[in-house]
Amino acid sequence: MPYYITDTNADCSGWAVEKDDGEVIGCHGSKQEAIDQMVAVSLAEGMEPGGERALPDELAEGDFVSWNSSGGRARGRVEQIRREGTLAVPDSSFTINASEEDPAALIRIWRPVRDGWEETDRVVGHRFRTLTKIDPLPAPTPEDEGRQVDLSVPQYIRDTAEQGLRFHEEGLSGDGLRPSTVREARLMARGEVSEDKVIRANAWGARHEVDLDADGAKPGDDGYPSAGAVAHLLWGIPTGARYSDAREWFRRKAEQIRNEENRMDVTPVKPRTKGSAVEFRSAVGELRMEGEGNTFVGYAAVFNSPSQPLPFTERIAPGAFGRSIRRRNKDIRLYVNHNSDMVLASRRSGTLRLEEDDRGLRVEAQLPDTSYSRDLRALMDAGVVDKMSFGFTVPRGGDSWNDDGSERVLREIALHEVSVVTGFPAYEKTAATVRALDGLATRTGIGVDELSEALDALAEGETLEADMAERLMAAIAAATPAAPAPAGPPPSLMAKAAKLQLLKGL
Repeated sequence: MPYYITDTNADCSGWAVEKDDGEVIGCHGSKQEAIDQMVAVSLAEGMEPGGERALPDELAEGDFVSWNSSGGRARGRVEQIRREGTLAVPDSSFTINASEEDPAALIRIWRPVRDGWEETDRVVGHRFRTLTKIDPLPAPTPEDEGRQVDLSVPQYIRDTAEQGLRFHEEGLSGDGLRPSTVREARLMARGEVSEDKVIRANAWGARHEVDLDADGAKPGDDGYPSAGAVAHLLWGIPTGARYSDAREWFRRKAEQIRNEENRMDVTPVKPRTKGSAVEFRSAVGELRMEGEGNTFVGYAAVFNSPSQPLPFTERIAPGAFGRSIRRRNKDIRLYVNHNSDMVLASRRSGTLRLEEDDRGLRVEAQLPDTSYSRDLRALMDAGVVDKMSFGFTVPRGGDSWNDDGSERVLREIALHEVSVVTGFPAYEKTAATVRALDGLATRTGIGVDELSEALDALAEGETLEADMAERLMAAIAAATPAAPAPAGPPPSLMAKAAKLQLLKGL
C-alpha cells in the first residue's frame, strides 16, 4: 500500500502522510517534512512513493496521473470526470460513486515503449483520492527518426481507411467495433501508422480472411458493405482488387519490424580480435515481471537474427546454447550489467532457469529482495530497461564463416553468464575470470567448460573424478616453486666449524 502526502486530511492541521485508505501515519508543519517521511517509509517497505493526493478541483480532463496497481505504479490520462452520481467503467461491470469531495475519473492507461509512452485500449476508473497528478508522459520519438523500416502508408491504404470511416459514420460498422480501431483508422487515413498497428493489422488480416466469404463482403456483392467489410476497410485492407497488395504490405512491414527489433547489438566493449576469449552480445529482450512481481522473464539472445556489423554479420543458430544448458552442474548466473557484485540468480541455487525455445535463449529468474533487484523492477516498470546480454566463448569448431569472412554463424556457444543491461556494463571481472580459465585450460589440456565445472564442484565440496583431479594436481605442481634450501650457514662453513670444535677438544 503506497503512502501519500496531503494538506486536506481532517486529522492534521498541516501536511499529512497517509496510507491509501486515508489512515494518517504522521502530521507535519511543512510540505517538505511530509515528503521526507513519505519517501523514508516508502523506501523502508520497498515501494514507490505515492506522491501528493489529487485535490477535487486539481484534475481536469486531459491531465496525466499515476496510481498504485497490482503491478506497481500505473500511469494514464484522464478522459472523463464525474463529480456526482455513479461513473460506469467501460467493458466491465464496475461503477464508482462520485462526489464533490472525491470525484471519480475514467483514465486511459498508457504503457512504456522503447523511447517514450503510448496510450492503450484499456480504460479504468478511480476516485481522485487514489490519483497523483504527474507531468505529461513523453510520446515516442517519431518513428521515422533512427528507424530503418519505412512506414510510409501507400495512398491506396490511406484511401481504404478513409472509405471505412465514411461507412462507419453511416452506421454500417456493426456493434462490435472497438473505438481504438476508428481512432487508428483516422491516423492511417492521414498517413500515420505505428509499428504496433502494422503488426496487429497483419495478424488481424490473417485471422479474418475467412470473413470475405460472407455475403456483402466484396464490392459488387448484394448487401455490400457488410460489417465485416467495413472492419477490413478501417484496418486499411480493401476487400476488392487490391486486397492481396495490402495484405502483402502489412506482412512485409511486420517482418521488417520484427527483424529490426530482434537485431543483436554489439555491447560497448573492445572489438573481438584474433585469440580473444570472452565475447559479449546484447539484444532487445522483451523483459517483464510475472507472478507477484518477483519472477523475471526475458530473452538474452535470439536465433537467426542478423547482428549489426561487427564488422562481420553474425547469427546464432538454434540449439547453440544446448550443451551449456544440459550441463546441469555448470553454475551460470544472472547479473546486472555483467557485474559479479550484483548477482540476481544462479542455476546452482535453483533461482535461474535457462531454456531454448523457437525464439532464442529464454531466461527466467526468481529475484531476491535486494536494493538492486528493487531498482531493476522500478526501471522495468518505467520502461527504461529492455535489453539483456550474455558472455560466452566459442569452443573449437563452434562457429563457421563464409568464404570472405563477412558472415559468421555461432553453432555452439559455451555460455558463462547472462545479464540485464541497465547502463554501461562492468565487464572487467567477468572478462578476467574467463581469461584466467582459458589460460588454465591451455596448461592442463582441459576444456574451459569442463574446467569451470570442476572448479564449481570443488567450491561446493564435491568429489572430482580421478582423471580430472590428477590433471589439476599436475598443473598445481608445475606452478609450485621449488622448496627453499634449509636456513643456516652453507655446508662448507658447517664443515669448518665442526673441525674447529674437534681441535678445541684435543
